[in-house]
Amino acid sequence: MAVFHSGLVLRRRWLFLLTLLAFALTLGMGGILWYSVKTSSVSEIQAQVDSLKPVFTGIRLFLIALVAMAWPFVTNSLHRWGRIDKAQATMMLALRWRIVTWLVVIELVLGQNLLGQVLALLQGGRV
Repeated sequence: MAVFHSGLVLRRRWLFLLTLLAFALTLGMGGILWYSVKTSSVSEIQAQVDSLKPVFTGIRLFLIALVAMAWPFVTNSLHRWGRIDKAQATMMLALRWRIVTWLVVIELVLGQNLLGQVLALLQGGRV
């Protein structure tokens, strides 16, 4: 019972720390954006965001590739540590490419605005 309790405490601690990190990053980004709006015009900020879009796209694609490449290692590590059994590890390995495919679809639809571009083409407008 003590092992389960310490594992639960460890999970809660990690959840709290990750939530705190997400809050701090969000607060920091909000501060940076607020400062940018105060010191620059909106059109200058939009130009900076537009110039950084390829960088952000590259980062997202790199993270998707990282998920695809690290998936077997993470799955095998979880199995070795006893967090998942053999059947769950096999299922997770089988789901790897399905998850990566969905991440790419989400990137195309949301990140690259593929749906908006297709609708604009269908209406006869320019993309």
